[in-house]
Amino acid sequence: MRLFNRFFSIYDFILVLGDLAVVCLATVVLHAVNFYFEMSPRPEWIFWTMQAVAMAVIVVLSFYYSDLYAIDQTLSIRELLLRLMGGIGLACILIGFISYPIPQFGKTLYASEVSLLIFGLCVWRIGFMRVIEKTPIRAKVIVVGLQAIGKLVAEELLQQKKLGMQVVGFVGQSAGELTLSYGNPVRVSLPIYQTSSLPTLFEHNSADRILLASAEGYEGALGRELVKLRTRGVAIEDCHSFYERLVSKIIVADLSAEWLVRSKGFRRDGLVMASKRGIDIVVALAGLILSAPIVLLTAIAIKLETQGPILYRQDRVGQNGKSLTIYKFRSMSESAEADVGPVWAVKDDPRVTRVGRLIRKLRIDEIPQMINVLKGEMSFVGPRPEREFFVQTLSKKIPYYSLRHSVKPGITGWAQICYPYGDSEQDALEKLQYDLYYMKNMSVLFDLQILFESLKVVVLGRGAR
Repeated sequence: MRLFNRFFSIYDFILVLGDLAVVCLATVVLHAVNFYFEMSPRPEWIFWTMQAVAMAVIVVLSFYYSDLYAIDQTLSIRELLLRLMGGIGLACILIGFISYPIPQFGKTLYASEVSLLIFGLCVWRIGFMRVIEKTPIRAKVIVVGLQAIGKLVAEELLQQKKLGMQVVGFVGQSAGELTLSYGNPVRVSLPIYQTSSLPTLFEHNSADRILLASAEGYEGALGRELVKLRTRGVAIEDCHSFYERLVSKIIVADLSAEWLVRSKGFRRDGLVMASKRGIDIVVALAGLILSAPIVLLTAIAIKLETQGPILYRQDRVGQNGKSLTIYKFRSMSESAEADVGPVWAVKDDPRVTRVGRLIRKLRIDEIPQMINVLKGEMSFVGPRPEREFFVQTLSKKIPYYSLRHSVKPGITGWAQICYPYGDSEQDALEKLQYDLYYMKNMSVLFDLQILFESLKVVVLGRGAR
């Protein structure tokens, strides 16, 4: 199911609805029991319902920021319970804040309600995880072709068992086996079938879908058999489009220019771009005003700890390959690259100051880039601008890398949410694949979703170095 340019499985929605139901039920049931034993003077169903809905929304938001909606089948019971305690603890803190100005909201039956919530949510979540582990295979898939993208799709389906899909084999020029690795890693061998009779192979394996690992080479007998199956109503799709829906990124492996040209998306409607610019201006102005006290304290802390300027200026590559100067709070020593030249920041980088380590973790060092947003050089959401030295190197080694410069760079982006800080060419490749997905599906709603999820990244302190 597609929502805000992202694809979700039915289990993602069941998980949220289940949490909402448990919280609402616990709240209403406790109030009803309280009334039944005459501890409450009269039933207040409207108030109870409003309180239940408010409590449910708070719990869902708390669980979201506690990473309890990233379905992970490898999660142990112990890890799940630890996350649950963290999520419920956050919910209790939020309820406490709301109860202060509105005492009636959380004071009534607060302790017993929280106890029932903890019990109900733990039972529901553990039961849900058990169901996911035993998800039956509902769709069998055959991959035609032995290109890398086909292997990646098969490995992803092995990891995401909640989808109930399984690759039963590959079709190649000669019979054999293909070994896949995923997880810790777990190794699985799948058969490679010859292309002699695809319809017979399809029926023998009780398959439901065919995925094409290559956009070319389906002429002759193989092409005729694919056409025959398609006219019989068999679902046939190329691996890149399927993988895009599966993981919300566009894989570069075996990606053809024809796929990029023919695929839907990459629209740049005037209304969308004008709305995006309007959001940039409003959010940047509000951000600069609201962050003024933090900006002042950060400037004083930087000046007290080290000599040198408070702001750090650096040339980056922007839209259409044009150079721009971005502004950041200085988080490293003044002569950080005097001897080594341009290098990626690494974990526990010795060049980072004590103040710098804190402001990097909280993303405070990025606040001055709102000036770049107001100037129109950057957007709030987009691919992160990179330095020319790295751009020249990566453009030679990574296909389609220069495409990320077709839109304005951003302070945050889809790649920053989905992937941690990168310090290698492989990391740059992974981030490009998320950037391509954003560029293909760019919209105002998608931007708002990314801004919302960026708060989660900051709160959890992910990816900062």
